[in-house]
Amino acid sequence: MLKQLTPFLLTGFLQELLWISSYYVGPFRDNTGPFLALMLGAFGLCAWSYFRLPLRHQPAVLTVLGFALLFRLTVLPAPPHQSEDAYRYIWDARIAAAGIDPFRYPPEAPQLERFRDAVVFPKLNSKPYRTVYPPFSQILFRISHALFGESVVGMKSIFSLFEFSTLLLAWRLLEAYGERLEPLFLVAWNPFFIFEFSHSGHSESAMMFLILLSVYLLLHSKKAWAMVSYAGAVLVKLHPAMLLPLYFRRLGWKPALAGIAAGSVLLSAFFTPSTLLQYVNSLRLYYKLFEFNAGVHYVLRMIGRDLYQESWDQLTGPYLGAGLVLVCVLIWWRFPLRSEKDLLHAGFWIMTADVCLSTTVHPWYLAWAALALPFFPYAFMAYWTGASFLSYVAYAYRPVYEPTWVLLVEYLPMYALMAWEIIRRKPLLR
Repeated sequence: MLKQLTPFLLTGFLQELLWISSYYVGPFRDNTGPFLALMLGAFGLCAWSYFRLPLRHQPAVLTVLGFALLFRLTVLPAPPHQSEDAYRYIWDARIAAAGIDPFRYPPEAPQLERFRDAVVFPKLNSKPYRTVYPPFSQILFRISHALFGESVVGMKSIFSLFEFSTLLLAWRLLEAYGERLEPLFLVAWNPFFIFEFSHSGHSESAMMFLILLSVYLLLHSKKAWAMVSYAGAVLVKLHPAMLLPLYFRRLGWKPALAGIAAGSVLLSAFFTPSTLLQYVNSLRLYYKLFEFNAGVHYVLRMIGRDLYQESWDQLTGPYLGAGLVLVCVLIWWRFPLRSEKDLLHAGFWIMTADVCLSTTVHPWYLAWAALALPFFPYAFMAYWTGASFLSYVAYAYRPVYEPTWVLLVEYLPMYALMAWEIIRRKPLLR
């Protein structure tokens, strides 16, 4: 047995060395080259493992999961060099713990001046804007605040736990479906998931877990609880709301009411009519004013500048939104929903369209769709989780600048692979 596990052990220890080495690189934004070398090296080991290490017996699976946990624990204490989101989570929890509605004021508001400090406040992004994190995310922020105070590591540990639990759920679902287990590598040893949720601590991991939990509950015919879990995912991150018609199609309207009721109760507990309006306005400003690492949006923007000598920077959003609605309608109407796995597959394509048509694509946004990689190992999405690290090159510049070569390397192969897989109607990596 030890001889069979030797390749797993050697590859796992080699990737662990890369994660340990990340502590010696220094702030990643000032050391972009070494940072990318480590991340792409880890991604190469993940890809090699997927193709070369068969998961045919339980000790091998447990070894992979054990290393997956080790990688995440290794990076958990590290400062979140590439994202300030964890500090915004701490700020929201600080304001809420003082009895103030976190949706009411932006951090720069004079009403919150007494809460500003020299540690958290300077690291906040988007200080002029109210928080955009929905109610269930706010509950998780408060739980972290109650358990760990204003510890960044404590906050990250909450979302690292959700991400690792998502991996365990994927394992149990793959076994229940009787499918091969090698696609677990695409999450367990993929540096995208390790870095974005254990190193940076993004809250999308809670959404990932709740979506997969709803699928798991559907598999066990617990329709009402599946809808409650789905409602929780929406109230962590609003984007899964686009999947609601799929749940209606698959479950019918009676179980769907349980999720709608649960979501409505949580919304009414957090929002007054005025704060809900302010929250919606903050979301509108976010989608109107922010852009980063976009694909289709940047192409349209270039067409406006080069062919029409006009600035389309803030004009493409409504058209991209209309395109997303059209894609969603087609999937809601035409995609087969014979099982809960089909529901996840349809959701994968809706979330993929959402990211492709967005004006802002931070790497961790890919998790909205990439959570389905163990079940639908699409080459384009696997490639994108690795290539998305290149977007961090922008932070090496002062001010932030996105080199054209980064966008070309990230998007041209990704869209080529996507087109190929759509034409063949199945993942290349299966």
